[in-house]
Amino acid sequence: MPQKAKNGGFLLSRFTISIAGASGYTGLEAIRFLSFHPDIEIGNLYGDSSAGLVISDIYPALKGICDLEITSIDSLNDDRSDAVLLGLPHGKSAEAASRLMEGGYEGRIIDMGSDFRLRDAGGYPQWYGYEHAYPGLIPHFVYGLTEVYRSEISRAKNVANPGCFASALQLAIVPAVKSGIISGPVHITGITGSTGSGASHSSTTHFSTRFANFRAYKVFGHQHLGEVKQTMADLSGNPPELLFVPVSGPITRGIWLTASFVLGRDEELEDLYASFYRGSPLVRLRTGLPELKPVVGTAFTDIGMVQQGRNVVVGVAIDNLGKGAAGQAIQNLNLMLGMPEERGLIVPPVVF
Repeated sequence: MPQKAKNGGFLLSRFTISIAGASGYTGLEAIRFLSFHPDIEIGNLYGDSSAGLVISDIYPALKGICDLEITSIDSLNDDRSDAVLLGLPHGKSAEAASRLMEGGYEGRIIDMGSDFRLRDAGGYPQWYGYEHAYPGLIPHFVYGLTEVYRSEISRAKNVANPGCFASALQLAIVPAVKSGIISGPVHITGITGSTGSGASHSSTTHFSTRFANFRAYKVFGHQHLGEVKQTMADLSGNPPELLFVPVSGPITRGIWLTASFVLGRDEELEDLYASFYRGSPLVRLRTGLPELKPVVGTAFTDIGMVQQGRNVVVGVAIDNLGKGAAGQAIQNLNLMLGMPEERGLIVPPVVF
């Protein structure tokens, strides 16, 4: 007899997963993906200001799919699920992880926020503007860029999910950096949608500001560069300089990014990328530069390039809430729980 799920359906679930910060955009996207995962039942939803509300009353699109009531995050200590996904603001994930770990929680933890991405606690004031309150917990987390740290993630109990821009940027250049083929700096421009700023409102995320507008921000100093440089140092003893221009675009979700660089020797880069991403089921290599729309609503990464001699432009398209957040968290969760990384994530986009 199929087990009765909390969301009202029937399933034979192997694992129960809880989400803290469930009413935020990343938490909501995690609910959407997990609702149709064949091996997972959603356990508890936790929140702060949303505690006591039913998630489908906040987001009517979830009606009949997930109708769970959000529990106060103060109850997180009592969670007994197989894993907890933390979709909390800067500083709050570390506090929640500390409570879970000190309370004897035996499941897995994935931080979908920023609190454990950097291995050096001294980097948090520089890149995020705050002192890490729980530096002793940092070594307990593995950085979760799946296509680079797959084996480490599969053995990990706790994972720090990469940032959205960090995911797109790294997937654009990792094969080239690892091969040592880049000569000179890498010039990156990335356009992101409004959901990348989270559910809280500000003057720069207001419709009147973003509509029909492009705005560069944090040029050369975006906070995700810290984790990107960390990965580049893992892959190369002489990583290239990264010149990154992040751009706020008039779209709701998605990241479209290009990385331009010069090769230090003659090589067909398409062959190099095809070899590197062989065995990565959620990376799709395209002819020419990819478009954004085919990845929106999915956990896919589309990568393509244009090469003229030694001059190369690599393009990447991801959904900032998919591969850039909740989708990659579930990709990592699958590995941590012994499942294929793409399990429950082969979801087609809305084509039109």
